[in-house]
Amino acid sequence: MTRLTSVFALVMLLGLGACSTTSEIDRSQNTDLDPLAEPQYGPEGAPRATENGEDLDLGVEIMGVEVEEGRYPGSALGEDSMADGVKLYEPIVYFEFDQADLSEANTELVKHYAQVLVDAPEKNVTLVGHTDERGSPEYNLALGERRAKSVAQVMMLFGVQESRIELISFGEEQPQAFEHNEQAWLKNRRVEIKIH
Repeated sequence: MTRLTSVFALVMLLGLGACSTTSEIDRSQNTDLDPLAEPQYGPEGAPRATENGEDLDLGVEIMGVEVEEGRYPGSALGEDSMADGVKLYEPIVYFEFDQADLSEANTELVKHYAQVLVDAPEKNVTLVGHTDERGSPEYNLALGERRAKSVAQVMMLFGVQESRIELISFGEEQPQAFEHNEQAWLKNRRVEIKIH
């Protein structure tokens, strides 16, 4: 029995080690973006969190991103992602293999969409979690849900009410890319932010 447990643990470690990645995501291709609703902007063009027309001093830190004086920058798609002076943002948060934590850049992106929702209280958001094809269907459904919850937690921290957020997980069932390689898996490990 001890030998079987040791073999199982070794197989699990080798399987996880073989599947990990630190590759960067190329988001410059296959983007179909619409301009965002007009958010409020503070000094230096940074979006600001407000309540009843007054700036909020959020003064919190998430994954190394400190927010001071209620201001934070969004995460733009690129230098050419300007439309009439307004930056465009891709409403997708990408994740590393088997991870549900937000990177610094992803935290900034989610904070931008939280501000869009704060500025439009009549709108709601659906956060749709996805994974790549590796792992069991049950595990991937749970991982997709954890990813969506991570995005929801950041949104709630920056003023979006929980009642306005819906979480859905499709796990591996709705891939964005169908190849069986790292580049495709990078595109499939995501949470889509759908404001409606």
